[in-house]
Amino acid sequence: MSVNEGTASAASLIERPAQDGQAAELQALLDDVRAAERHLARAVVAAGRLASSGVAERVEGLPLELLLSLACRMTGADRRMLVTAGEVLADMPATARLFHEGAISWGQVRAVVAAVRRLSAADRAELDSRVAASAERHDGIDAYDPDQLVWAVDQAVEQLRDRRAVERAERRKRAGSFLSVQSDFDGGFTLYGQYDAVMGAPILNALDAAATPPAASGNRQAAGEWSPTPRSRQFGQALTEVCADWLGGDTKRPARPLVIAHVDLSQLDAGAGGTVELAVRGGLPRVTAATLEALAASGDVRAVLFDGARPLAVTRKVKAGTIPADTRFAVRARDLGCRFPGSTDPLAHTDLHHTVHREHGGDHHPENLLSLSRRHHTLTHRHGWRLKVTAETGMVTARRRHRAWHSLPRGTPLAEACDADGDGDAATLPF
Repeated sequence: MSVNEGTASAASLIERPAQDGQAAELQALLDDVRAAERHLARAVVAAGRLASSGVAERVEGLPLELLLSLACRMTGADRRMLVTAGEVLADMPATARLFHEGAISWGQVRAVVAAVRRLSAADRAELDSRVAASAERHDGIDAYDPDQLVWAVDQAVEQLRDRRAVERAERRKRAGSFLSVQSDFDGGFTLYGQYDAVMGAPILNALDAAATPPAASGNRQAAGEWSPTPRSRQFGQALTEVCADWLGGDTKRPARPLVIAHVDLSQLDAGAGGTVELAVRGGLPRVTAATLEALAASGDVRAVLFDGARPLAVTRKVKAGTIPADTRFAVRARDLGCRFPGSTDPLAHTDLHHTVHREHGGDHHPENLLSLSRRHHTLTHRHGWRLKVTAETGMVTARRRHRAWHSLPRGTPLAEACDADGDGDAATLPF
C-alpha cells in the first residue's frame, strides 16, 4: 500500500467518528428543544393557574410576576407573557392539550395569545373548538406549517370580530398608504413608503414581472458598507423601466392587482372573499366582499372552481408535451406559494414539479403537480424527497427515510367546529 493510500484510509477513519458525533449532536439538539418545550408547557399552565390564587404572596411574600423576575431572572415582557398565556389557555383546553403534546410550540402559543387576548372567553372557546376540529380533520395540527397556523388563527379571530370593524381597519390602512421622496445633495433621492395589500399588489406584481428572475442572495456587506441584495437591485432597475414605459407612451395598460377568487362548491352560501396575490413571503392578505367589489373595476379578477381543495379547471391534455396553461393556472391557484413543508417562498418564485416524474409515467393531472420554489425544487431532487398531494384537502406529505412532514395550502382556514355536544373531556386541561 502506498503512502498516499495509507493517508487516505487514516483520514476516512478520522472523518467517520466526527460525522457520527455531529449526527448525535443534531439528535441531542432536537431532544433538548423538545424537552424545553414540554417544561415550558407545564410552566405556562401552572402560571395561569397560580396567577390569581395568591399562593406566591402567602409562601414567598411576593407577587408571582416579581417572584419570577427574581427567582428565574425573567424580563418583564417574558413573565407577563408566561402568565397571560396560562390565563388564556385556561379558556382554550384543546390548544393547551396540543401544546402539552408538543404539537404546537411556545412560539406559536405566544402568537395565538397575542391574537386572542382581547377576545371574550366565549370567543376563545369558539376559536379553540376550531383548532380542535382542524387537528381532527387533518390528522394532526402539524399539517399547518408553523407560520401558517398562526395565520389561520389570525383569520379566524378576524371572523369573530365585527365585520364593520374589519372594513374600517381596511379603509384606515388604505388611507395611510404613502410614498415619500427624500432628495439627496448629489441629485439622487431615497424612496420610503408604506402600502396596504390592495394598493401595494399592482406595484409588487409589476416589479416582479419587469425584473429578471430572482438572483441568489448575496452578502449585504461590501468593503465595510451596506450593499443592497441582488433582488432589490433588480427591483430598482425594474421600477425605472416601468416608469420609462409609462412616460414613453407605452400602449400597455398600467399594472393591475391580480385577485384570485376561490369558489368552493361546498361553501357557496358563505360570505364572499378572496386573496390578493403578492410576490413576497408570509401570509396571504384576505380582503372582504366590499374590497373585492371595489377591485372588480380596477383589478384582474379570475375565478377558479374548487371541490374542497381539488381545482376543477382540469384539462384533458394530461399527456401533452408541456403543461397546458389552464392546468398550470389551476394548480398555482390551489397552491398559492411553494408547497414544500415549512417554505414561505411566494408563488412568483415557483416552478411546477411532477410528484411522479414524467420518465416514470407521471402526467399533467393537477393531483400530480405541485408548486415548488427553485431552491426547494433542487433540494427535493438532490436529497430524494418524495412528495404526494391529497386531493381532498390539498395537503402535501414529504417523505424521506423515517421523516414525514406535512403542508396544507397557503390560506387554509381553521375547520369549523362540529355542532354535536362533546363528551366533556375538552373542558379540562390535559395536565
